[in-house]
Amino acid sequence: MSSPTPPGSDPNYPQGNAPQGQPGWNAPQGPPQGYGGPAPAYSGPVGPGGTGQRPGTVTAAAVTGIAWGGLGTLFGLLGIFGASVAEDLGIELSALDVVLGILSIAAAVALLVGGIQVFQGKAPKLLLYAAYAGLALWVLGVLLSITQGYGFSALSLVSLIVLGAIVALLVQPQSKEYFAARGQSV
Repeated sequence: MSSPTPPGSDPNYPQGNAPQGQPGWNAPQGPPQGYGGPAPAYSGPVGPGGTGQRPGTVTAAAVTGIAWGGLGTLFGLLGIFGASVAEDLGIELSALDVVLGILSIAAAVALLVGGIQVFQGKAPKLLLYAAYAGLALWVLGVLLSITQGYGFSALSLVSLIVLGAIVALLVQPQSKEYFAARGQSV
């Protein structure tokens, strides 16, 4: 039989009967270094340079502007081609239809460029104003369609929803804080 060893005399337990590699009774308790509390949550851009991460609302507005602007530009250019073919076939287009078509293409290009600028960290003014212009053109287009006897197209509601979403995303408090920290206004 082995005799009991007095505390602190066993070489396997150098810290007062605590196994080697484990802290003794006098060792500080707590998490190891580098494991402080939970990671800090997003608090917006830091400092005047706006070095914080872009919020999801701003990213969503930019992506929506780029996608809708690209589609609007593409279909607008196809519309110009279609209008020239219609003219060759003897179908008359009103001057108001042509003007609204050209303004719609300009608004679509502005949405596209504005969305790209927001991704580059520039002010959202162009994207926001292009969305406002698109909404105004949507109202004029619906009124023109109804007065010409074509009625209301439920498909045109998609434009209203998309353009309204861009505006709504850009005027959210976190979007405004992000741009304000960068010295820009919405």
